[in-house]
Amino acid sequence: MRLAVHVQREIARLHFYDPSQSHRAIARALGLSGTTVKVVRAKLRVCMRNWSDLQLLDDDEWTQILDTKDHSVTQRKPAPNMEWIHAEMQRPDATLEQLWHEWREICPDGVAYSQFTHLYRASCKARHIVMRRPHIPGQNLYVDFAGRTVEVKDPDGGPSITAQIFVAVLGYSNWTYVRAVASQTTADWIRCHIDCFSAMGGVPKWVVCDNLKAAVWRRERDKIIINPAYRDCLRHYDSAALPTGVRKPKHKAKAEVGVQIVQRWMLFPLRNRIFFSLEELNTELRMLCDKFNRHPFKTLPDCRQKRFETGEREALKPLPAQPFELCDWRYGVLAEQDYHVEHERRYYSVPFKFAGERVDIRFTTTVLEIFYKGQRVAIHTRLIEPGTVSTIREHMPIIHARILEGEEKALSQWARSTGPGAEKMIHYHLQERTDVTNGLRTARRLRDLARLHGIQRFEEVCTYALALNIKNLRSITSIFEKEPDRRARSSSSPDSNRPVHQNLRGARYFGEQS
Repeated sequence: MRLAVHVQREIARLHFYDPSQSHRAIARALGLSGTTVKVVRAKLRVCMRNWSDLQLLDDDEWTQILDTKDHSVTQRKPAPNMEWIHAEMQRPDATLEQLWHEWREICPDGVAYSQFTHLYRASCKARHIVMRRPHIPGQNLYVDFAGRTVEVKDPDGGPSITAQIFVAVLGYSNWTYVRAVASQTTADWIRCHIDCFSAMGGVPKWVVCDNLKAAVWRRERDKIIINPAYRDCLRHYDSAALPTGVRKPKHKAKAEVGVQIVQRWMLFPLRNRIFFSLEELNTELRMLCDKFNRHPFKTLPDCRQKRFETGEREALKPLPAQPFELCDWRYGVLAEQDYHVEHERRYYSVPFKFAGERVDIRFTTTVLEIFYKGQRVAIHTRLIEPGTVSTIREHMPIIHARILEGEEKALSQWARSTGPGAEKMIHYHLQERTDVTNGLRTARRLRDLARLHGIQRFEEVCTYALALNIKNLRSITSIFEKEPDRRARSSSSPDSNRPVHQNLRGARYFGEQS
């Protein structure tokens, strides 16, 4: 019988509800022919079952008891138990052909080898179950680089660069962010995250990423080594990385699908465009990304943008007061016996107890931090001039600090006795300079210049230099050598010093008072 089982069940329900009904009445109610209803009712009477028993049967038991199986379908030959085949295939050296031969000895009328292998592959596919993962608002941000790249030409005719396309997708709303960068280095990877968090106006709890070197340095048996710069960036935003398994793209299916959609929605329409800068490319990508986020879903109401604004934006963590500043690291730097570490020919102090130890340096464009065994022990403002020193007074041993303090007092007293110009100059180098060590060294050198050229001359030079806001040691030394202050005084001397003879007319000739 070709009649669907759920229709047979409905005929049976009406039959038991009122057995006195005619075949035509039931057929009219269900839109069937009277003959069909007659055949089903006859089978119900033959099976001798009541409605309470029949409604508990599944479809296979129903067709077997009522004998309503569709015999028009070609009947297949007997097939083996696939659970037995799967178990046997786990054994070493097992082959499907050998198992088929063994099974055909037991069941000679069974399926042939080609159908046997087809059924086994279908069974393997059915055993592979995929879990649908629920997404909580603000929980996960899936990030990845697209496989497709965009060529950016040099307007001056130089070599082109291959722009990498960064894609980020929020798990709940599917809100998507796209940005083009020059490479997949740590600096560009982190910069993409900073801009993405800023565009979202918040931070997710987890960032699900791949195992590229900018994110994961290496995976060990019991732990994952995250790139320190990337770890610090996410820590600054109160988030954390959640790397996927190796070669497990389904762990970040949102990112994989997002990359596929971005390549179709944005990169394909731009295939014939020629770009001459990353800024130009990113401007175009922002326009297409905004259009994409506002495009309506096919199976869900609204769009990505509205779903993000109404259901996920408030669930994100707030942004920190200051954006993360890109940093870099140096590891195992030796702190010398003068308790200073060298970085780019500039010297920074650490607490004296770490002299001779190996420390790690974390530096940005403005700040340098020094760590010992993971704990920060010093922080300095980056020095500009090579050869300069940054020493924090608290890092010095007490004896060193006392020596410096005693020498500072002696220098201040000497400058006070020399004159107001000398006092101002020495006070600047001892009190107002940020690098205390170099300030003290400059004050010592100025005192040596005073001894060399005399107290009176030193006072004159200090007065002249302060009037011109000159405080650099090299410039003051040049004033002592070239004496520009004295040349200026001699050039402004009165007319009586000029030579007088009969060929000079003088001021009286021009009607001026002499």
